[in-house]
Amino acid sequence: MPTDQDITQEFAHLMQSCKGNVVFVTEEGDRLVADSMLSALVGFSNLLKLAEEINLFVECEHPEDCERIMAFIKKHHLNHRN
Repeated sequence: MPTDQDITQEFAHLMQSCKGNVVFVTEEGDRLVADSMLSALVGFSNLLKLAEEINLFVECEHPEDCERIMAFIKKHHLNHRN
């Protein structure tokens, strides 16, 4: 069973491999650009914990990035709506 650190590292690698912009959006419309300085400061670990608590939607510049992120979210049961 992967640890939180393993999942965070996997997620960081996934974000680094994306070809275009990736934005996480809450139901309220708050937006976090995954490649921004803010996302680095917030930390991927905190973002993943947040995904377990609220519904986050993903907007991607490239559809294949979105498919890979959604597969990651589903694999780790991070968003109960997906």
